[in-house]
Amino acid sequence: MEVFVKDMGLHKFCAKFPEVEGDARRMREMLPDGYDSYLVDYIVMDCEPGMKTCRDTRWHLDGDHRGDNRYALMVTGPNRTEFLEEVFDFGELPDGREIQNAILEERLAGRKARQVADGEIVLYDSRTPHRGVACIQGGRRAFLRLLATNQVRAKNIVRRGEDVPFRSAV
Repeated sequence: MEVFVKDMGLHKFCAKFPEVEGDARRMREMLPDGYDSYLVDYIVMDCEPGMKTCRDTRWHLDGDHRGDNRYALMVTGPNRTEFLEEVFDFGELPDGREIQNAILEERLAGRKARQVADGEIVLYDSRTPHRGVACIQGGRRAFLRLLATNQVRAKNIVRRGEDVPFRSAV
């Protein structure tokens, strides 16, 4: 069954999804203490070639690039998230997600990216460009991300089955 969880409090998530509680708690240990909220995004999907793994498969940032959000990410299965091989200072960006993503695409064009290894935990912040991918391989993909934040509040959104997003073809 496909699952979509958005901004669920860590303790509530662990109670609802005990099959990945160990991974979520290990990721929490890797993030710094002192944040107001530790929120989980969890997406399990059956990939088919051409599907998107993310709303935007261009280079993008999570959260506000001027904020202090911290993330731990783990993806298993095919078609995993990509990060730059080298750290890159892209400078300041204007407000507005669409214009930010267009600028990042331009500034990061041609730079080498690496797909995260299956089950690898990647730590990053609100200034770390990354991108989802269009599925090449079929198979079951699980995306688990933990956010340490003082800005975002729990939404506790859960969808299962046919309601799961990211079904559009590229």
